[in-house]
Amino acid sequence: MQENIAAMLPDSGRVAATFQLLEKAPFARKVVISIEGNEETSQAALIDAVDRLAEALDPALFPVVVSGPDFRSQQSLLPWLVSILPSLVTEQELQVLRRELDREEISFRLRESYRQLLGPEGWALKGIIRQDPLGLHRLLFQKLRLLNLVPQARLVDGHFLSQDGKSALIAAKTPIAMTDSAGSEKLLNAFLQARKVLPESIQGTLVSGHRYAVANARAIRGDLWLILSCSLLALAAIFIIFLRRPQAIFVFLVPLSVVCLAAVAVGAVYREVSAVTIGFGAVLLGISVDFGLHVYFALGSGKEDAATLVGNVARPVVFGGLTTVSAFAVLLSSDLPGQRQLALFSITGITAALLLALIVLPHLLPLGKENSIPDRQKSDGGGRFLVIALWAGLLILAGWQVPKVTVDGDLAGMGMIPEELAADEARLRHTWGDVRGRAMIWSLGSDLEEALAVSHRLYQQLAAEVASPDLVALAPLLPPLAVQENNQRRWRRFWAGGEGDRILSTLARESAALGFSSQAFAPFIDGLGRAAPLATVDGFRSVGLAEIVDALLVSFPDGRCGALTLIPETSAHLAAAERVLMGFPEARLVSQGRFRTAIGDAIQEDFVRFIAIAGFVVFVLVSLLFRRPGRILAALTPVVTGLVVMLGIMGFFAWPLNLFNIIAAILVIGLGVDYGIFMVCRQSQGTACGTERAVLVSGLTTLAGFGALVLARHPALHSIGVTVLLGIGAAIPAALYVIPALYGKRTS
Repeated sequence: MQENIAAMLPDSGRVAATFQLLEKAPFARKVVISIEGNEETSQAALIDAVDRLAEALDPALFPVVVSGPDFRSQQSLLPWLVSILPSLVTEQELQVLRRELDREEISFRLRESYRQLLGPEGWALKGIIRQDPLGLHRLLFQKLRLLNLVPQARLVDGHFLSQDGKSALIAAKTPIAMTDSAGSEKLLNAFLQARKVLPESIQGTLVSGHRYAVANARAIRGDLWLILSCSLLALAAIFIIFLRRPQAIFVFLVPLSVVCLAAVAVGAVYREVSAVTIGFGAVLLGISVDFGLHVYFALGSGKEDAATLVGNVARPVVFGGLTTVSAFAVLLSSDLPGQRQLALFSITGITAALLLALIVLPHLLPLGKENSIPDRQKSDGGGRFLVIALWAGLLILAGWQVPKVTVDGDLAGMGMIPEELAADEARLRHTWGDVRGRAMIWSLGSDLEEALAVSHRLYQQLAAEVASPDLVALAPLLPPLAVQENNQRRWRRFWAGGEGDRILSTLARESAALGFSSQAFAPFIDGLGRAAPLATVDGFRSVGLAEIVDALLVSFPDGRCGALTLIPETSAHLAAAERVLMGFPEARLVSQGRFRTAIGDAIQEDFVRFIAIAGFVVFVLVSLLFRRPGRILAALTPVVTGLVVMLGIMGFFAWPLNLFNIIAAILVIGLGVDYGIFMVCRQSQGTACGTERAVLVSGLTTLAGFGALVLARHPALHSIGVTVLLGIGAAIPAALYVIPALYGKRTS
């Protein structure tokens, strides 16, 4: 059973592709652990606690744990930077060297190198200074700053510490997918066990998508038992009150049977079934009993033989079932697997309930006078006009509020977010910056070189629009090979030309004045005419930058590669990125805000499309049944009333429309037209047979199912319950009171 929101996300189309890119964001694939001390905690104690926690984490669940740079590998970082310098220096940077390297600057840099050689680090730096006496590798330090994924972190003794020194950071990889609720539970338990090694004065907090998965799974598991139990109890109470014969137990068994059949059908088609679909079983319990109730009350009237009585209700029952099935069938075209599962679940259950009600139940229920609630007599003229006036006033008031309905595409609002987890996320952003919320620019290519080429060209234009401190990019340090080779040729021409001769002559004079030997910088001078190594992904990994490279370079299952550039998700930065991307069809801007907007647009589009298609299909079926415009409009009265009231109340209370309200609207259409069909048949064709009682009781059973959903803690189930409760709660009185009032004293 799938206990997360994944089933309610598109599995095809541009929105699905955007979500897949969001899932590959650097920190979306990692577990972030923030270790926080109090005012009295020293940095040494904090660092010791970090090391103890990192050691205690289960390597099977946390195979890669990073609390700071890998200094064992990074001892080779500086020599590597010096070696690849000719491959990365741009034309603009050579212009800077022309301006800056005059006699005074060259003399200053040599004296600085001289002081370093005389200091305790002299033996370690001797080789570097011989290869780069002027410190030209510092040109690459600014580019290295572009690799800082944690904006407010600083390095202390090889550990990531916050600006105030009271917090430390651990980033860990895990093989557990964020959609694996069982694995996520095991991951969190392992962290809680490892956290016990921390002193009482130091706290450790884990933040990742796994906590959301566990919170949603726990909420849904608890909700399923509550919903199904309450729904069954409510149905039992309704049956005891309204269906007083012992044989009524067979009507009660119909929904239990069809829910099992529907679950088997969905399980046979889908490898994983959404828990939201199973939770919808409570609703199906209330819906699928409707057809059996009409047969029960028809047989209970006892006015004719069983075949005649069942025949009287067969036509409206069949058309009622067809309209509901047709409304749900529209969802089979949805891009959301969860909505397709719900459609298959409902269609299977409703079809089975229809067949059981018309074929099996008549053999199990006896004829006899049902002493329950008698059908109401048609109201007099005064009552009619009062009902119609109240109904029209309600539609006007609700319709006035409908334009106020907004669309919410935020996935966070569709899942369970505990207050504790929200507070931990906020504290993480405050301490370390928005490490998980930057916008991403994907440079896509058929292979790594093509992706790097796109990323390089894009960065050149983006850097002119966005300040460097706001960017995270690999492009300046890993341009495509063709660009690096061109940089090397330009580098060699520079040193072979007049400016190079001037700088080298000044270097020789100033170094001699400081007492350096004539061969002291021979490695630097000899290397100026040779081809230099190229910057490669393997080179980055060899000097301890593997984590950063793996975060910013991504391979896709289809063989494509993507290079990431990160920018702050502000309107100004996004606007600048959009201007640049106009010339890059192979690049994509992805952000959580834009994704919410895309989801909102998709919800609005799907809502209109599904309502239009379902409404058209229902209109065609009702037209085939009644053929007369007056009867057709009367049968659609509950549908229109339910939808307008549902949307009107949502607009009045500023409840946004989300993915699950689409399901609610389909339900209102399918069930509302059922009530309309039965009442129009009763009014226009004289097929009473306990119709009003059947509509009332079937409406109560449906409300019982949705009333149970209202009790759910999970936002998805709760949202369906509340909105359909509003729609069906308005459709039932419209069927029972408005349709008879519209007919008045007319008889068939």
